[in-house]
Amino acid sequence: MNTRTAGWRVPAGLMLGPFVALLDLSIVTVALPKMGTDLHTGPSGQQWVVDAYTVCMAALLLSGGTLGDRYGRKRAYLAGIVLFTVASAGCALSPNIGTLIAARAVQGAAAALVMTGSLSLLVQAYPDPARRARMLGLNGVIGGSSIVFGPLIGGLLVDTAGWPSIFLINLPIGAAAVWLVARSMPESADPDHAALDPAGQLLGLTFLAALTYGVIAGGDHGWTSAHTLVPLGVAALALVAFLAAEHRLTRPMLPLAVFTDRNFTVPNIASFVLAFGTSAIFILFSLYLQNVQNRSATMVGILFLPLSGVLCLVAPVAARLCTRYGPNTMMIGGYTISGIGLLALRALDTHSGPVAISLFGVLLGVGMGASIAPTQLAGVLALPRERSGLASACIATSRQAGTAIGVAVLGVVITTSAGDPGRPGYDAGFVHGLHTAGLVSGVLTLATAALIAANRPRRSNPPGTKAPISYEQGLSKSR
Repeated sequence: MNTRTAGWRVPAGLMLGPFVALLDLSIVTVALPKMGTDLHTGPSGQQWVVDAYTVCMAALLLSGGTLGDRYGRKRAYLAGIVLFTVASAGCALSPNIGTLIAARAVQGAAAALVMTGSLSLLVQAYPDPARRARMLGLNGVIGGSSIVFGPLIGGLLVDTAGWPSIFLINLPIGAAAVWLVARSMPESADPDHAALDPAGQLLGLTFLAALTYGVIAGGDHGWTSAHTLVPLGVAALALVAFLAAEHRLTRPMLPLAVFTDRNFTVPNIASFVLAFGTSAIFILFSLYLQNVQNRSATMVGILFLPLSGVLCLVAPVAARLCTRYGPNTMMIGGYTISGIGLLALRALDTHSGPVAISLFGVLLGVGMGASIAPTQLAGVLALPRERSGLASACIATSRQAGTAIGVAVLGVVITTSAGDPGRPGYDAGFVHGLHTAGLVSGVLTLATAALIAANRPRRSNPPGTKAPISYEQGLSKSR
């Protein structure tokens, strides 16, 4: 059965996977305080519930893309969905924080196969540039909406059925995705363009995990403590070894040559920075609403509705406008608005009401909606079609690494200022930390908008690659 006769089943099956994978990143935000109470863990343990997922996803995304290119994109995608569903059941049944963190790590590894498999299969299923751009844009919309709808769904579930229920809802979604893709999607692979790299994979995972651990430990033990310096030293050594290994190998997991093309490098930098700011602040803002303003999990989800609604309205428009103005133009506007939205956090205080919170959500929703799909499209279009697995994996890796590092860094900024919940001055300290986090992430996002503006897409090819679909070729047919 080809994609034309399969109709809606192909895009539905391929988009359910990213939806549930990204839903599990955001849905936990409203459950963290309840998890902390039930599983007897503090802020660091709660950060690891998020970062175990994002670190493993980020570290394994490149391998996920390579495995799909080498052994079959459909096979890799289905394996990821099945493993993710099983790990979700493990999360729901976790009796302690250690077990939950381990199950979240398995979820993250499975999500890597899901995310890369979905984007790569969409590229293969829709060779027409205009239709492919629309499908990639729709995929970004659905994925982005899952991030912001997560708190609403999670809030209702946590308040009515307990935090394990936020993982149990993954089971029917995962089953539906497997059924749709197994029946409707043909297999595709490009083994000549994929190479396994276990050494690079291990070094990449070590770098991200050690860096995240070191940053979180810095907030708990101080920046001169051995608990902090040792993992940060391990992270530095792992990064140097990773770059050296990838440079020496004939067929590395991450061909460093692709980054000699600014058309590919800039979207990856942008994807990291956007997630560092918007995704991390999104998670931490939920803690502000619960721990500082003492709102219920359900009310937190409701207060995020303006953000989710605006994002869903803006994202498809931004994806369509990419075909006329190009991804770069849309990214400049999106990142500028996102940066302003992050800076707007400084206008909030301990008693900010629903109107102020909603206005912040609308501003950030416009920025995110105008940024997510164009960034994905810019990255995928920069490499040849047969390297779609690598391209989608790099963009997704940058995004998830940005989320993991953002949660760790900005989380430390906030917890250092606030201390433990319940202590005198906690509320004011948390808000002060949130203001600092908004300033740091906002400035970085605005600087990225300037970097995007300075970049002009050109017809340059990384050494050793075929000519990619240029921006002009990839977008002109839809005009």
